[in-house]
Amino acid sequence: MSARRRIAAAIVLAGMVSTSILAAGPAQAAETKSYVGTGLNNNYFTALYYATNNAWAQASADGFDPATQCSPGGNYATQPLPGLYQVRALVNCTR
Repeated sequence: MSARRRIAAAIVLAGMVSTSILAAGPAQAAETKSYVGTGLNNNYFTALYYATNNAWAQASADGFDPATQCSPGGNYATQPLPGLYQVRALVNCTR
């Protein structure tokens, strides 16, 4: 194959690659949101469960799938009364 044909083939091949990249469209940035849920119970773990479920419900209402797109970010617990736990749970979601 002559040098001109090789250059022409390379240009055509490069044109095909750039065309396929342009056809795919621009990349979209990932969307990340955080949700806070609260739970109140005399058992810490039950209060944490309620708080996490409340945060997941907020994420689900915004269109996120809590099972695959959300992860726990942390929690904060207080005791407003003896034997009563108030927990705030943070859930981070990305799509």
